[in-house]
Amino acid sequence: MKHCIVIGGGIAGLASAAFLTKQKIKVTLLESSPKLGGRAYSFTDKKSNDIVDNGQHILMGCYSDTINFLKLIGADKNFIYQKRLKINFLKPGNELISLESISSLYPFNLLLALLKFNAISRRERLSIIKFILKLPFLSHQKLITKSVRDLLIQSNQSEDTISALWEVITVGALNTNIDKASALMFREILIKIFFNGNFASTIILPKYGLSESYVENAKNFIEANGGHINLSSPVKKLVISDDRLAEVKTTEVSYRNFDYVLSAIPYNTLAAIYPDLFNDEKIEFEYSTILNVHVWLKTNPLKDDFYGLISSPVHWIFNKNNSINLVISDADYLNDKSSEEVYKMCVDELIKYTEIKESDILNYKVLKEKRATFIPSNKIYYSRPSSKTKISNLFLAGDWTDTGLPSTIESAVKSGRIAAELVLVDSQM
Repeated sequence: MKHCIVIGGGIAGLASAAFLTKQKIKVTLLESSPKLGGRAYSFTDKKSNDIVDNGQHILMGCYSDTINFLKLIGADKNFIYQKRLKINFLKPGNELISLESISSLYPFNLLLALLKFNAISRRERLSIIKFILKLPFLSHQKLITKSVRDLLIQSNQSEDTISALWEVITVGALNTNIDKASALMFREILIKIFFNGNFASTIILPKYGLSESYVENAKNFIEANGGHINLSSPVKKLVISDDRLAEVKTTEVSYRNFDYVLSAIPYNTLAAIYPDLFNDEKIEFEYSTILNVHVWLKTNPLKDDFYGLISSPVHWIFNKNNSINLVISDADYLNDKSSEEVYKMCVDELIKYTEIKESDILNYKVLKEKRATFIPSNKIYYSRPSSKTKISNLFLAGDWTDTGLPSTIESAVKSGRIAAELVLVDSQM
């Protein structure tokens, strides 16, 4: 039986290990921290005793690799699936506006949903439809140097349209603003959402905390299929011999008896333990912060699962019943702010957009993920490495590899699947 060491227990590492063990490859997974899940995990809040995610994650119906992974590990039942697209937006004064598909007659239902999106004028809604319909025909070459803002202005999208819809989508999907985000990647995301059937455009939310929704299932699946998971096992060095990886050294153990190594750790971490891997083409990733503010309430007036906020520094509110989770993406400008300052800003927005008052709040927790995602700019579009490396038995996974997607759960799972498939192909040669 072939043996593969998987370095990293985040989503990419768990996905690749699950795919490999399913195909009867022996897997030893090494995770540096005492927990699995990487940047997508949950923990118990000491004050409330509630399960809290380190950051809110949503999926979409177009996340085909992620959905297949969840089905494989038996975690698909741990998620809530929309029957059809519905996103509730809030404007100041607690004004609710829905972007909702009310039938299943694709694609006319999606076009009709956009026509009824009365956050903007009818003329602006028609301009959105024209823009979406021409997306598949836009020249790849012409978009290489353009930002999302360039593309939107060129496509006659008004400032109101940009503010009410496109900024929310850009920041939510790419975790950066429309001036930095690649128009090419933005176009590809929109095509996946709007041109792949009804299910592709729907939202999928975890029923429970992230660890409870997928991490535990992944761990159980890997171990049930003969895999071994070693926590608190940071890899310190990779030893190369004759263009092959011959030894993996952790703080306590050295591994030599293996056929392959699949690295599913962040770019900077891998570059630190194996500096020569990227010497010829060092990649300058820029990262963006996601900030989550968990707010516990005496009573919660919000009825729906989530809301997008139009023209607010708070982009999303997710409803957890006795608490809410406010999400601020592209949040580097808040890194130097104290938790109290961030909380005060969020309270002001809640008062402005909802019926929630500060006196309704029992407690709060501010979580900052400063390197949450890389910025999908034009300069990084063609710089991301493939899963194959110059070392014949070393493969790469991670949302930062060349998946063609932004830094999302889908990108991480897709990278794990691609790397696992390369291992399987090589093992059969």
